[in-house]
Amino acid sequence: MKKFTRILCILLTCLMVVTILACNSSDGGGDNKTTSDNKATADGETGGDDNVGDSANTTEEEVKMDGVTMIASLPDADYEGYEFRIWTSNWFNETLEGRQAPEEEQISEPINDALYIRDKLVEEKYKIDIKYTIVDDYNTLTSRATKSVKAGDDSFDFVMGDMMNVTKGLAQTGAICDFNTIPNIDLSNPWWSQFAIRDLTINGKFFFPTGDITARYPGSQAMIFFNKQIFLDAGIDYPYQSVLEGTWTLDAFRTLLKDTTRDLNGDGVFDKDDFYGFIGNSSGYNLYRSAGESLVKIVDGEPVINVNSEKSQTVINELMSFMGQENYMYYNSAFQSYDEVPMFKENRMMMMIQTGTNASLYRDMESDFGIIPIPKFNEMQTDYNSFCQAWGSAAVCVPRTNENLERTGMIIEALAAVGKYTSTPAAYEVTLKTKYSRDNDSEEMLDIIVAGSCYDLAMMFDWGTLYSSFYKNMDQGLSFVSKYESIEAKVQAAMDKTVNVFMSVE
Repeated sequence: MKKFTRILCILLTCLMVVTILACNSSDGGGDNKTTSDNKATADGETGGDDNVGDSANTTEEEVKMDGVTMIASLPDADYEGYEFRIWTSNWFNETLEGRQAPEEEQISEPINDALYIRDKLVEEKYKIDIKYTIVDDYNTLTSRATKSVKAGDDSFDFVMGDMMNVTKGLAQTGAICDFNTIPNIDLSNPWWSQFAIRDLTINGKFFFPTGDITARYPGSQAMIFFNKQIFLDAGIDYPYQSVLEGTWTLDAFRTLLKDTTRDLNGDGVFDKDDFYGFIGNSSGYNLYRSAGESLVKIVDGEPVINVNSEKSQTVINELMSFMGQENYMYYNSAFQSYDEVPMFKENRMMMMIQTGTNASLYRDMESDFGIIPIPKFNEMQTDYNSFCQAWGSAAVCVPRTNENLERTGMIIEALAAVGKYTSTPAAYEVTLKTKYSRDNDSEEMLDIIVAGSCYDLAMMFDWGTLYSSFYKNMDQGLSFVSKYESIEAKVQAAMDKTVNVFMSVE
């Protein structure tokens, strides 16, 4: 009877969540939602796409799926009360939360409660007890996991942390399993990011699985926020229609920015108290990546340095025509993280590149803002590319000391599959689209942004300072040719070392 009651409670809770998600999808998400029709207006019908990530072309059958239906469709197994141990972090940075694990109860917060429901469904299905160890500092999390593996301890079933630090740190020491070798996991399923598999696999070895296993997946993509009040005051159409027509290009972007800088206080010094079209700090690489280029490309399974390719040099030269130039943008070597927040909120910045997660920083902004993809290189480029930030993307890491990969694979696959219909809608539909975006056009843009997700090993590993040197030069509009020549040998050696470690993992 007790077991029946528990199952009934889970089913009822899931039904409530599904109902909430359906209502949010149908009502447009709140009173502040508007459509622009390419003009500054507060009128229009609500709408939006319920799809996210690699499931952009959802079938009719998938639309009817929910967490309860999905868990029932998965293979059965009885793990007899096993304590399934997950090491992770709910910390993103001082300003943002990046929840990976739920509280011990529901707290009327969409992502937390959806993760809670997901876990309860998986626990009941497989007769396990999920136990989280929360280590918020990523250096400590990486160090503890590495030491555990080196000591041969079976201390955790998997660890989930940001790619930039936790996953990279464990992968480059050979501490974790090649995800392709774990039983009961099917990476072709829609709850695994095919973008990450495409961009982060080296010679068949894959250590960066992400997707619906983590609530951080929606929102890790870089995108442009634009200040609608500034566009309205200048009599400029919002760029939504340009995006849809495929004319939102680097040249169109540069044209909007030109000669926008204004010395607001008349002190003759351009600093963060003045007005700018754009902010340059760490933005150059996002523009480079959105043009379809990356510092390292995977060719026949091997990472190959791409800096000096003809297309790469063409894009770099185009970016140098405005990056770092005062009449286009703000750049300051003393820039601190989130300096751009008050500038944008106070209508002193026209556009900026942010991740979707950062939309939460502007919930109290008085003026409206819109969301669009980062521009294409030119109109011949078919799709918009959205660079997923490695520090904002989380991946699953299974230690080589794991004593039961069959069980671990079964639980990971279940968490990801059920997450597609619980925690991902909570993070994407309810939170990013409904709570954070300001209009229905932005919701449509978010679907385009997520559908163009891409990753980059060069940013993650920064072999021989390849990435860090590039973005520092690019943000200032400086040539990267001479700098690259001085580090080329170091870059290649560091990259070869990583590849050798990857290939040594069975």
